[in-house]
Amino acid sequence: MWKKNEASRAKARDFLERNTERPCPIHTLKGVVLWPRMYNAFTLIELLIVTALLCVISLGLYSTFNSGVKIWQRLNKEVPEQDLYIFFDKFASDLRNSLKFKDINFSGTENRLDFATIVNSPGMSKNTVGSVSYYYDPKAEAVYKEEKDFACVYAGGRGAVKEMLKNIKSLEFQYYSYDKEKKEYIWQGEWFKEGLPLAVWLQVEITDGDKIFKFSKTVNIPVAG
Repeated sequence: MWKKNEASRAKARDFLERNTERPCPIHTLKGVVLWPRMYNAFTLIELLIVTALLCVISLGLYSTFNSGVKIWQRLNKEVPEQDLYIFFDKFASDLRNSLKFKDINFSGTENRLDFATIVNSPGMSKNTVGSVSYYYDPKAEAVYKEEKDFACVYAGGRGAVKEMLKNIKSLEFQYYSYDKEKKEYIWQGEWFKEGLPLAVWLQVEITDGDKIFKFSKTVNIPVAG
């Protein structure tokens, strides 16, 4: 019985040895046979390749993130020129719609302009004749627009005031008309005559940090003359 068990164990060992993969032996010059050990680890070359791949991936992710941050900063940065162009468009639209109205005179100085035009009346919920004023406040360094409907003008009340521009160093209006005495067209720094000037010239000095920029625009008045 003992011999049978021993024979079974021997057959099992022979079967395992025949069916188990073994590393190839290394024959040295002296005839010594070496069996290499099996290690479950990374080689130096594999580690270097993985490190290089991680560096490339990290560089790509950083470049993408950095570009996204720069785009976000540009989109959220205040651009004075954009606000100024929008202001010029609104100012030109109001001035081109100006009209002659006996109860609202066209008057202007170097830093204030008042004229009659079509405005939106909150009380009447529609457009009506009213007055618009553009003026510069040197203390606040801002340009404001005051809008009144006819009822507010008649009552002598204060209209709706809106800040149009900020960080303004100076604002100047000039008025273009024909001088009958001199028989020539001239620019003037104020307007208190009857009627409307032929055009209005506007110059704005805007500050952006340590820099100062000048912008100007001339608006023709269609109903003048």
